[in-house]
Amino acid sequence: MYEVYKHLLQEDIIITAELIKDKLTRRDQKSKGIIEAFQQHNDEMEALLNVEFAPATYKRYKTSLEHTREFILWKFNQPDISIKKLNYEFIADYEFYLKSIRKCGHNSTIKYLTNFRKIVSICVRKGWLGKDPFYGFKMTIKDVVREILNQEELNCIAKKEFSTARLTITRDVFLFSSYTGLAYVDVFKLKRSEISEH
Repeated sequence: MYEVYKHLLQEDIIITAELIKDKLTRRDQKSKGIIEAFQQHNDEMEALLNVEFAPATYKRYKTSLEHTREFILWKFNQPDISIKKLNYEFIADYEFYLKSIRKCGHNSTIKYLTNFRKIVSICVRKGWLGKDPFYGFKMTIKDVVREILNQEELNCIAKKEFSTARLTITRDVFLFSSYTGLAYVDVFKLKRSEISEH
């Protein structure tokens, strides 16, 4: 036990009684995979849909999992790798991949990394990972200056004819949001009974 403890001290990880027990009983031999841990999180989230999580949140994590899966395949040429390979370099390379290969904007990249960070935090708390690879990694959202449409531009959009009904509906929803100030998510939830003329 003392030898295991000494070895763990050299690895610079958080030492727990459970971790020492796992080392002694060799239960830690097969490390959990990153994709395996992410999938487990998403499966649990799916089981709690509309109870603790909104469908949109679940969809974001599904997309994040796919990006992570594709990154690992791109970088390591493997379907999954051990959680123990997570380090600062992995995070920096993942950021590069999202921006360069996936062509994600800065803020979208940060959102995907934030989702991934939740999975990493779970791994640290469960003792699967010794320390947080995000330590020291800057994740700041950049302010986006959004242009405001004037009345002439809104009129131009309103008069635009589209070849498909889907695009016509999209235009109408956009105009409705513009005139009412409602966000898309609020328009999506809006019921006909909640609309009235005064």
